[in-house]
Amino acid sequence: MTDKTEITVTIPASSRFVALARVTAASLAAELDFTVDEISDMTVAADEVTSLVIEWAEDNEIPLVQLRYQIRDDTLEMEAAVETATLTASQEMLVLDDITRQILAAVVDAYDIREGCGRVLKRRAAVAR
Repeated sequence: MTDKTEITVTIPASSRFVALARVTAASLAAELDFTVDEISDMTVAADEVTSLVIEWAEDNEIPLVQLRYQIRDDTLEMEAAVETATLTASQEMLVLDDITRQILAAVVDAYDIREGCGRVLKRRAAVAR
C-alpha cells in the first residue's frame, strides 16, 4: 500500500521566501531517510525551481506562489506554481536556462518546467541490507 502525504504552503512571490522552500524540502527529505547527499540535492532543486517560478511571477506581477510537497514511500516531489487562474495568454513562457537545466538534471530523478510551474522529483536510493 502506498502512503501519500501532501503539504501546501502559499508564499509571497518574493525571493525572501526561497529559504522556506529549501528548509521544507530538507526537512521532508530527512523524514524519508534520504542520505545527506540526497537531502542536499533536494534542497538545491527546491531552490532552483522556487527561484525560477518566483522570478517569473514577479516579472508577470503575480503576487503568490504555491509550494506543494508530496511524500510517497521513498519519493519526494516538490512543485512551485502560480495559480492557473492568474495566467494570461500575453505572459511570456517560463524559460529554463542551460545552467539550471544542468543543475536539475544532476540532482533530481525528474523535473518538469512549464508555464508558471516547476516540479522536481527525487527518489531515495535503495539501501543494501
